Amino acid sequence: MKLEKLLLTRGLVQQSPSIEVIRQRAEVVKPQPMKLFYGETFDEEGNTLDSMKYYFFVDALSKALTEEGFETVPEILIADTAACRNVGEKLERRYMSLGTDRVNFVKKINEVYGLDLKIIRMSDYIDSIEFIKKREQVIDMCQADPELMAAIEKSVPESKLDIERKKGFLYSFDEITTIIDLDIKVGPPREDLYDNIARQVSSKNNTKELISLFLTPSFPLGMNWAYFFSNEGIEDHGITAYKAGSKRLQRHRVIVGRSNPQYIQNMIENSFISTDPTLPNSVLEAGIISEMARKRLDNDDSPITLAQDFYEGKITSEQLKKFVGENIDEHVLRYF
Repeated sequence: MKLEKLLLTRGLVQQSPSIEVIRQRAEVVKPQPMKLFYGETFDEEGNTLDSMKYYFFVDALSKALTEEGFETVPEILIADTAACRNVGEKLERRYMSLGTDRVNFVKKINEVYGLDLKIIRMSDYIDSIEFIKKREQVIDMCQADPELMAAIEKSVPESKLDIERKKGFLYSFDEITTIIDLDIKVGPPREDLYDNIARQVSSKNNTKELISLFLTPSFPLGMNWAYFFSNEGIEDHGITAYKAGSKRLQRHRVIVGRSNPQYIQNMIENSFISTDPTLPNSVLEAGIISEMARKRLDNDDSPITLAQDFYEGKITSEQLKKFVGENIDEHVLRYF
C-alpha cells in the first residue's frame, strides 16, 4: 500500500507525522536503515487480536517505505524484562516463559501472513554494557533537570508511584533508553508520555528526535452503551492492546488461540455500536484488524475502507457485525 493511503486509513491511524517528515527522516539516516518500532509487554491471559494491529501496521509501513527506495528495519520488541518488573520474584520465571510464548506468537504471525518483522526481547540487551551506559546517561540527565523528573513521575500510574520511586523509576528509564535512538515508534496514544521525555532528552543532546505514530485505541467487545457512558476515560485511551486482562476484561477480548468463534460472534452481537465516529467502536476496530489479516493472506495491497463504508452508510450495523465475526474466524482464528 502506498504510504499516503496507509497513513490516511480511517479507523486505524489516530495521529501521524506528515509524509514529508517521514521521508525527510529516511533521507537523513541514509545510508543507514530507518528504525521502525513497536514494543509491548503481556500478561497471563493470552495473545490479543489487538496486538496484531500493530504487527501488521509496522510491516505495512516498512513495505511502503521500501517501495519508495528507503531501507528499513521493522522491529517488534517483546519487553519480557519490563513485564517482570511488575510482578514478584516468584513469578519471574513464569513471566519469562510467557515472554517466550509472545515471541513465538509474533513468529507465527510472520509465518502465516508473510510479514518481515524482526523480533527482539528486552532481556537480550538490557544487561549489556552498552545499554547500561546509555541508561546511566539518561538517568543523570533527567535527575539534573526537575522538569524531566516531573515528567518521569507522570509516566507512572499514581497507584504505583511510591513503588517506582523506591526502584529508581527503572521501568521508565528502561523504556526511554530503549526508544531514544529510534526513528519511528508506533504505539497506542497513551505512550506519548514516554515519547515526549525521549524527545526532550534528544533535544538537549542535539541528536535526532523520536517520531511518534499512534494507532487508534482498543476497546472491549460485548459492552453496551451504559458501560462507555459510566467509564468516560476509556473513550480517550481505551484498554491496553497487548494485555488481554487489561481492566480485567479478558472475557471481552478476542484472545487468539483461546477464544471460541461462536463466543466472539456473541460478543460482537452484544456490542454497542454507533454511526457517530467520535464514539468507541470495538466491532469496527476488530473488523479493521481482520481486514488487515485478510489482505495479507490474499496479497491484496489495496486500502482498507471498512470505516468509510460504515460511517457513510454503505453497510449497516448488522452487516458490519456479521462481516467482522466471519472475517475473524476465517482469516485469523483458523490459523492458530
